Amino acid sequence: MKNHRINSPGPGTRSLDPAERQAQQRAHADRARTLLAAASKKARETPTLERPGISTATRTRFAIRAKPSEWLFADAGRAVIDAIFECIKDGSDRVVMTWPEPPGGAFVAACVALREARGMGHLAHASFAYWPWRDGATWAARLVLVNPSDIAAAARSAINDAHSNDWKRTDIAHNSLEMIEIRLRDLDLQMAASPGRPLSDTSIIVRSPTVLETTAVFAPVTSKAAPPYGPSADKILRRVRRHTFLGERNAGLGDRFDHVGDPMKTPFALLGLPPAKRAEELARFVQSERARTFGMDVVIVDLTRPGRSELPDQWEPRLEALLKSFDVATGRRPAALVLTEDAFTFRRATRVMKASAAVRRPKGRVYEIGAYLDHRGLLGPAAKLPSEMPAIAFQADIKDAALAPLRDRLVVLGRALREDAHAGAAVVSRTLSFLRRSASLPIGLSEARGIADILYDADDEVDSNVRAMFRPKMALGALLAVAEIAPAYSSEIRSLVEAVGSKVGEWESETPVSLKLASLLEQSAWNAASTVIAFPDRRIAETYLASDRAVRCDCTIIDHKGIADLSEAAQVRRIVVIGPGPQAIRALLTTKLAPETVLLLGDAAGSALLSAELAPLGRIAAFASIAARAKAITEALRRGGTNEALDLAEAEFRIVVTDQEERIDLTQANEAYRGPVVEIRTQRGQILRYRPTSDVLLLSPGEARPFERVVAREIEAGDSILVLKNDVRELIRRAIAGSRRSLAELGLYHQAIAGIRRETPGTMVRDKARHVLRSMQGMNGSVPDSELHNITRWLSADDAPMKIDGARQPGAARDWPRFLLFMHAVGIQDTLAKAYWDAAITPSRSYRAQEGHLFNQRVVQFILDPEATTAWASMRDVWQEVLEGVDAVVDVVTSNEGGRNG
Repeated sequence: MKNHRINSPGPGTRSLDPAERQAQQRAHADRARTLLAAASKKARETPTLERPGISTATRTRFAIRAKPSEWLFADAGRAVIDAIFECIKDGSDRVVMTWPEPPGGAFVAACVALREARGMGHLAHASFAYWPWRDGATWAARLVLVNPSDIAAAARSAINDAHSNDWKRTDIAHNSLEMIEIRLRDLDLQMAASPGRPLSDTSIIVRSPTVLETTAVFAPVTSKAAPPYGPSADKILRRVRRHTFLGERNAGLGDRFDHVGDPMKTPFALLGLPPAKRAEELARFVQSERARTFGMDVVIVDLTRPGRSELPDQWEPRLEALLKSFDVATGRRPAALVLTEDAFTFRRATRVMKASAAVRRPKGRVYEIGAYLDHRGLLGPAAKLPSEMPAIAFQADIKDAALAPLRDRLVVLGRALREDAHAGAAVVSRTLSFLRRSASLPIGLSEARGIADILYDADDEVDSNVRAMFRPKMALGALLAVAEIAPAYSSEIRSLVEAVGSKVGEWESETPVSLKLASLLEQSAWNAASTVIAFPDRRIAETYLASDRAVRCDCTIIDHKGIADLSEAAQVRRIVVIGPGPQAIRALLTTKLAPETVLLLGDAAGSALLSAELAPLGRIAAFASIAARAKAITEALRRGGTNEALDLAEAEFRIVVTDQEERIDLTQANEAYRGPVVEIRTQRGQILRYRPTSDVLLLSPGEARPFERVVAREIEAGDSILVLKNDVRELIRRAIAGSRRSLAELGLYHQAIAGIRRETPGTMVRDKARHVLRSMQGMNGSVPDSELHNITRWLSADDAPMKIDGARQPGAARDWPRFLLFMHAVGIQDTLAKAYWDAAITPSRSYRAQEGHLFNQRVVQFILDPEATTAWASMRDVWQEVLEGVDAVVDVVTSNEGGRNG
């Protein structure tokens, strides 16, 4: 019997009808896509990590050593801390940019987050990692105090927690940590000030643990013969043990400290990861016994300025190696939290992170986060931008597009030198800065030179550097010298020197910006008291004010720093920003003022950093309220003539290249020093020269002060000392100038000047200055008539405006011979003149090479003196910034150079 095919198909059979067959195929395809999508989604999903700890939350307070009695929550850095916990929860990577102020390094952020994880019950136990580990990573954490009563309260909650069995693991030393931390109640009782007898700042510092010693930190062990992490029991609460029962033998807590300092038993660990070149070198740390047993929850990547200090300029390959090393992690892949403080580093880091996430299987996700900080550091109340900022009409006039080819050639040269690790890259960066500054001068180079020769006529490095700003041959000489030591680039360097010199030579009478500014000030609407002109720095502003053009200018003259200090009471209608830079842009983005117009007047060589600064602000949610202003500035710059592609290329080169001083001579004083010299070389490549008996600030384990005094001849390799770099010198100078003692002594000098002015014949100050000038010329015939401008300024010293930190410029002659001649001309004897010079004027002046020895001794005296506490406290978190100047000594050589040095 034949079998007949049945046209109506049964289950699982395929229809011969074309329409039905197509319907079946579509159904099959839909089911396949659904299954694949479900499988892909499941593969992409990272299991959410929930590991709650203490049921009753305790908020932890912190303080900085400069203000030990001011206890603060870490609310300013809440966005950073929350991002760390979000990384742990969802396993996704994040890149955080703080703006406009830096966070003060990521190590402190990691320690604070661990303390919050414990006290708030976010995590029952945790393993954080910190990269890149370096010797100085922990230094800033020594300056942050933790309130002992808060630690003890969290320990008490953990001991009494009714749900402790749900979150305490038996293989982790929870009880040991609780027994140690509960004893900090002893410190709390000692810190309870009795009525009418407040506790001193020193007592608070001594009796408050630092955030470093309340964190179980494990430095990476580089020797492959040893475990990657060793014990750190001796560092746990090291300073405060003797102020409690923790250190008593009968307390029986020795084993407890061993447990908390054991990387396999401590509940909360911070593991260091070295900045290795290859992922294979990191495998032993990522696969350490701690990481295999408990997992590595999050890796804090420090790409702030301190974190990058010992990384190569091209740090991206090392970050790539770190991310690749996570592939060998046992269990859940660690999430990475990258902390940055500038827009360009943020951009570079995000690019690396996203590239890494794209090649992972399954693909990862990278979140871009913003954190608004109105002051340095994470402590204090949260700063919030207003939800709505008044709109500002921005205009931009970027002059002389012919500079673009020169910029391009300089950037290409600088990149090539940088890739060859040649020191000439820094010289190229300075040349770009010189080109920008020259094109943005408000007067011609010839007039600027003449004024600078009068205002800044001393022989020291400060005045000579100001004069060099207006002399192309002096500025380009350094670039020409690179041609001698980099023969492969000699032809291009010489060609560039000629081209830049020729271009700048066109600006002797007028610069691109000075022409526009002069045209602007011919209009009465702009040349008015309601108009503010902001120059790039104080020296340019002073030069302009001394020019003939300033006589006809009715505008308010400030520098870029002053934009942030403009008040609504000033009724500013227009702002002209000459040579706009990141500092000016940040102030304009956040100001509460609403001027009618802001004109950005610059040149094609000066817009590079602006594009890099503005790029991420428009797309990060935390900065949404300033996004409209950022967009308005970007559009104004584009209309005004910027080249965004070239801007970013120049910004990358100039931000990457570090231009630090290589030699810092602290041997010289008013007389030439010709004795023995102690030459100290540091890990970051700087060379410091001291007299053998000069004081050096050594990083100290002491309780009350971060530094102790050691003479230079006793410094050894391995010591960590404060390096007085130019930025550190400026911070300390400001602190010294703002101290009670300096203000009082400078005040006495200004009172004397007021009396001298009253007694000097003449009606107006300028008439009185002419009288003093004739007296000075009678004593010394070489005094020029042009000194009249300076004498007028010296006679008006008491009218100098007060600075934010309480200090004022002394308004005195730049060098001792001229000051003494002026004093003689107004009837002041040598003894009193010397007292004014040493006590009032020199301490408030910027450091200069000829005063290096005396300045160094004054710095050491000031930092170790109790008066420093008040001065530092007036400047928020400045101690942390100064501590970034600490560097490790790698070599010390003493030489007797005889008459050759000095």
